[in-house]
Amino acid sequence: MLNEIIFAGSGHGGIVALKSLQAKFTYISVITEDTDIIYLLRDTDKKISNINDSEINIVVCAGYHSIISEVILSNKIIINTHPSLLPKYRGMHGLVWAMLNFEEELGFSIHLMNKYIDDGDILEQFKIKYENQTSQEIMKKFDDYVLNNLGRVVKEFVLGKIIPQKQNKDEATWVCKRNIDDCIIDFNKSNKYINMLFKALVRPYPLPMIRIKNKLYEISSYQLKKVEYEMHLGRVINIEDNKAYIKVLEGILIIETLLDFETKEKISDISKLLKIGQRL
Repeated sequence: MLNEIIFAGSGHGGIVALKSLQAKFTYISVITEDTDIIYLLRDTDKKISNINDSEINIVVCAGYHSIISEVILSNKIIINTHPSLLPKYRGMHGLVWAMLNFEEELGFSIHLMNKYIDDGDILEQFKIKYENQTSQEIMKKFDDYVLNNLGRVVKEFVLGKIIPQKQNKDEATWVCKRNIDDCIIDFNKSNKYINMLFKALVRPYPLPMIRIKNKLYEISSYQLKKVEYEMHLGRVINIEDNKAYIKVLEGILIIETLLDFETKEKISDISKLLKIGQRL
């Protein structure tokens, strides 16, 4: 049984998690609909439909979004991966929320799962200092950590070499899933916040956006000038050299490149889309 495990996951995080587990476990029962993960299955691995399809006791989740019942939680040991330094930022999109809260240190947690959100005991954490990286650059570091360490951590836990550490619930914070509307720039925010939004919202995800006549547009390049003066926030105050100048709380957001959100096509002439004095 020491060489057998269940894995449930999807996405890029699921891919690196499975590769790491395959380096330490001979037999893996996999729950996924991700074709990229299915492609990685070895002859000794097998695809199953749900956790109850196997008698294996240890389950590892990475990018697995289905709700796990309390019955399963009481009968199996579930190990989860989470992109924050728990107990802070429990829930969805923890990394983006941590960045938007200007955390000086970011991290990744491998923890046991219980019936509460990201509440279980910690097996290991990985920490990095925030040094102006984008979320994509940080996730690459997280993926490298998972690839090189998840299998080891799970194996050591199975062998009794890791003592789980309880989280301090007094330090816990909870965050929720972000949606498209959360990508729209709030002109009432500080320049520091707007700059961080551009660090947090990068490809392959939607970029920071503005809404013009109920249609969304992504900003792929910009400048942010600090100059404080009284003026309606969110108004187009100037258009020149195919750039739009928008008044924000602490200055001026200069939109250099605007993309149609649906088609990703560049807006060739911003002046045909925006007019001086227009309210966004």
